[in-house]
Amino acid sequence: MGGSAHPSAPAGCYIGPMRIVRRHVRPAAEPVSFTYDGAQVAALAGETVAAALAASGRAAIRRHERARDGGADWRGLWCGMGACYDCVVTIDGRTGQRACLARVRGGEVVRSQAPAGTPEDPLRPLVPPPAGDLPERVTDVLVVGAGPAGLAAALAAREAGADVTLLDERADPGGQYYKPVARSHAVDRAPDPQFAAGAALARAVAEAGVTIHRGASVYGAFAADEVLAEVDGAAVVFRPRRLVLATGATERAMPVPGWTLPGVMTTGAAQTLARSAQVAPGLRVVIAGNGPLNIQLATDLVAHGVEVAAVAEVARAPAGRVAAALAALAADPRKMAEGARYLAALRRARVPLLWGHAAVAAHGNGRVETVDLAPVAPDGTPDRARIRRIEADALALGYGFVSSLEIAVALGCRTERDGRHLGTLRLVTSNTGETTVSGVFAVGDGARVAGADVAEASGRIAGAEAARQLGLAAPGTRAARLRRRRAERFQKALWTLFEAPPVRLDLVAGETILCRCESIDFATIRGEIDAGAKSLAVLKRRTRLGMGRCQGRTCTPLAARLLADRHGTHPLHPPAFAPRLPVKPFPAAALAVEKPEWGGHRRAGSPNLARPVPEPPFGSDEAEVVVIGGGVVGACVACELASAGRDVLMVERDDVNLQASGSNAGSLHVQLLSFDFGAKAEAGGGPAAATLPLGPWSVRLWEELAEACGRDFEIRITGGLMVAESAEGLAFLKAKAKLERAYGIEAEIIGPNELRNLAPALGENLVGAEYAPQEGKINPLTATYSVMNEALRRGARIRRSTDVVAIERNSAVWEVRTSRGTVRAGIVVNAAGPWARPVGTMVGLDVPVHSAPLQMIVTERAPKLVDQLVAHADRHLSLKQLDSGGLVIGGAWTARYAEAQNLNVTTRPSVEGNLWVASRVLPQLAGLHVLRTWAGMNVNIDGAPIVGEAPGTPGFYNAVTSNGYTLAPAVGRITADLIVRGRTDVDVTPYRLDRFSA
Repeated sequence: MGGSAHPSAPAGCYIGPMRIVRRHVRPAAEPVSFTYDGAQVAALAGETVAAALAASGRAAIRRHERARDGGADWRGLWCGMGACYDCVVTIDGRTGQRACLARVRGGEVVRSQAPAGTPEDPLRPLVPPPAGDLPERVTDVLVVGAGPAGLAAALAAREAGADVTLLDERADPGGQYYKPVARSHAVDRAPDPQFAAGAALARAVAEAGVTIHRGASVYGAFAADEVLAEVDGAAVVFRPRRLVLATGATERAMPVPGWTLPGVMTTGAAQTLARSAQVAPGLRVVIAGNGPLNIQLATDLVAHGVEVAAVAEVARAPAGRVAAALAALAADPRKMAEGARYLAALRRARVPLLWGHAAVAAHGNGRVETVDLAPVAPDGTPDRARIRRIEADALALGYGFVSSLEIAVALGCRTERDGRHLGTLRLVTSNTGETTVSGVFAVGDGARVAGADVAEASGRIAGAEAARQLGLAAPGTRAARLRRRRAERFQKALWTLFEAPPVRLDLVAGETILCRCESIDFATIRGEIDAGAKSLAVLKRRTRLGMGRCQGRTCTPLAARLLADRHGTHPLHPPAFAPRLPVKPFPAAALAVEKPEWGGHRRAGSPNLARPVPEPPFGSDEAEVVVIGGGVVGACVACELASAGRDVLMVERDDVNLQASGSNAGSLHVQLLSFDFGAKAEAGGGPAAATLPLGPWSVRLWEELAEACGRDFEIRITGGLMVAESAEGLAFLKAKAKLERAYGIEAEIIGPNELRNLAPALGENLVGAEYAPQEGKINPLTATYSVMNEALRRGARIRRSTDVVAIERNSAVWEVRTSRGTVRAGIVVNAAGPWARPVGTMVGLDVPVHSAPLQMIVTERAPKLVDQLVAHADRHLSLKQLDSGGLVIGGAWTARYAEAQNLNVTTRPSVEGNLWVASRVLPQLAGLHVLRTWAGMNVNIDGAPIVGEAPGTPGFYNAVTSNGYTLAPAVGRITADLIVRGRTDVDVTPYRLDRFSA
């Protein structure tokens, strides 16, 4: 290594001291500089911001604000490939830019924190909004990912004559294996065979005529022929006839105390710095983990002057595994010889190679300073009595890989367990790489982790097959199939040589961070699992696990393993979150496209969306009252009945809060929604108006429940604003407010100046608003679980994974038959929400409840932009800012049911239209990324609840409402009063079922 002032560098800047000097590779770009938090940093044009900061000796990149406790700490480079988002910075006012991918031009202003969102320091738009509908590009074969598999697939399909488009997020093709040298450097001659092979393959693809889009982010696929990507700063929809997913893999984390310190990174990130950017990850480096990649990195660093303090390999020394070594030698003598050279080089350099050791902690103040290594017993237990503490300013951790399945899973491609990789998932594919979704291929480590040689051969086979399906004369694949078989034999032998002890996540200290994005520690997740959580979906809702920028890529395998270790895992229920688009954050402005409006909710069927964790049969049970449905209404009913001393049993076909209640946006509505008044309203608007008195009362009940539970439900009565953009819209609001005031709702019409005073970040195009001071928001994840826990504390019981299949009257007793057994009860309460109609059918009732799948959108954390709950007079919109800083955007934009996945999914037109309306109301939304969209199931009736004992069906009560979250405590109180007292203080005449037969 070496560093010195460059003659043309700006005054006070220098190149070094972390630059690697490599034969045949030289800096070729113009020396430039940028500012980072006000300090000048020297750089080479074309290298990444992260590489330039590392070259200047900076390990800390981002000030990470912890939403859970309000604190903050520094983060640095972690994955080095744009998957973890731990290195996001603000560049020239544009937030959420990944330092590991953003290229330096010179003169940038880089900040470790986002702007304040004020007029003096606003969020800068990330991309220009679309001028109209998104452009669409048709291609024969679309390949996503330009690593070995993607390049080979593109080349094979193009050689057959197909029109091929290749999308890749990096500046140059090659992926994480070939790691092409950054454009800041020139390569006179490939420094090693790996560089040479990658350059040759990329050159062949370009010369064949493949259309390559570099720096292109793929946000997901709504269908096999509808792939959404950002190309040259604009959203584009690709319409391929065949889709090849070559999305690669991310490195599997193995957390230790201190692993979030700057200077601790994955082996792949350290290798990217060294091989691509020609920058050392540190002056003194420790490398730890499992597998030959760590040894390769150590050899490369040593060869170029970097001090490697130690390599800790958790596997035992392979000397005794003669059969595996011979098998590997027979499969690939060249690679085995290469490995022998690596080991010899480390011996010559006197680098300690500690077999059977692992990194167990990293320590430091602001960056890693020391690393603890310990021997590991065959059962995976580290011997902490023999810890060796080593000084180091960088720690590279590499424990293998996890396939990047996000796009494939969102399309409905079937997965299965991969026992070799912590029980993570791989795709089910044919011998040619086709998935279970017709026309979709998946190859390389993005389908299953098997190494670069297998990936490249598989890519060639899949590309040829895709072309063949299009009627083209594809090249033969016999050689590729032979190569794949040899490579698979070698990989299998290599895994045996590096076979590691079992993973012991149970021994990780409780205070160790598990979810890097949300700063959730192991103790929190273990506590929820011990309390009964049996799925990732429950953990996500109860803790925010996986809700950050990386969308669970790092924490999901870890949490899934903890669940499996505690509860066991059923083969039909692989541990994964429900697929959500986008697969990585995208600029909100990129998809802000105006779409047609409509009235009310769009109705749909009521498919059984349950994905229960299997539970054993219970035979028979008895209760005084059975409540069907484990959402917020069911929880409130059970809590009220248990408080009155009734023996109440709740049955839920899945788990608590996983469907409509757990996927709603948490608005506390008091005023009428725009489509509940006027021409768009159901049943002329009368039922919705008759419901108005329940709103303020129910909000007060929510506050009482929060106090009784001793929890902060994040209830914020900030007031609600329904904004207007025109005189007609304002007139509509005036008429609506007049009606609401007649029902006791506080409502006033305010002009543009008053609106600016209340919410200065809202758009200048708004001419006024209706202000309802009683409205607000609540955290539905905290609130529902807390009410359920309070119900259980008061004596209620619950049976999860219990699907009701029939209800019959036997004398004075109801027999509720379920998937696990039969429950006998005197009273049944139908609190099944969107599924209340099928439940009613079981007893011969028509309960006119309709399901309405709808979507929500959430952004990255933003500075404080809006306090109020915001809606729109003419368009579907709800918008609010959470305590965590994220903006939640909804408003009943429709979703759809995906039969193959048995879940509701978002649609692109709804996402586009929702973002367009929200951007008009809150212009600074254009400066934020959307983290995820999700689909839930709303309840659509006629605007009013259905409560009370069903006519002609004694002992059967309905408790369902379309404004479910706001009104849940009121419906719970009314239902309990009718059951316990036989009456209620509220006139429920407008809410009875018999109104529909009047």
